[in-house]
Amino acid sequence: MSDVKKPKLSRLIELQSFLHNFHHIERVVHFSKSSDRRETDTEHSYSLAISAWFIAQYFPELDLNLCIRYALVHDLVEIYAGDTYVFAEKELLNSKKQREHEAIERIKKDWPDFKSLTTDIQEYEKLDSPDSCFVYALDKIMPNLVIFLGEGRTWQEYNISLQDLKKAKEEKVKKSPQIYHYYQAMMNMLEDFPEYFPKKP
Repeated sequence: MSDVKKPKLSRLIELQSFLHNFHHIERVVHFSKSSDRRETDTEHSYSLAISAWFIAQYFPELDLNLCIRYALVHDLVEIYAGDTYVFAEKELLNSKKQREHEAIERIKKDWPDFKSLTTDIQEYEKLDSPDSCFVYALDKIMPNLVIFLGEGRTWQEYNISLQDLKKAKEEKVKKSPQIYHYYQAMMNMLEDFPEYFPKKP
């Protein structure tokens, strides 16, 4: 490959600037019961990628490299669309698809020299392969694992019951048989921690 076709240093700096925006997007998930610090999109995506790498190696039918890439890019549209919590207000949930569509178009326009980035985002969002469904389902249980480590603070703050979690997650996680097993084990485990959820009136 000639030097002309390689990205310049200035382009690499622009990429860091782009990713810095990702670092600053806060999710609703608390890291611990005692700290107000919330997880960022970058932290979530990195944790998801490492977790996908760890689990996918035990399922030879999955493309490990693709699973890791999907995990890394799965939320990048939130740089422009913002994070939308599964229990957010209905108006925000209803606008999610349009906001994320506009975001991917903007990323495509800004990064014509990084086509594999937007291709991976779009391929992931189709959810028509075992790899994309695997990452999608794993993404649905990851926040619960972090909230569990934080002793349920986020569930308590947002008044989310175990039944609410099951209703929001069950059908989505079923898209991946590899992850559904972990989901079932997690839900069974949470039955033993009623104190992590808001008290019933």
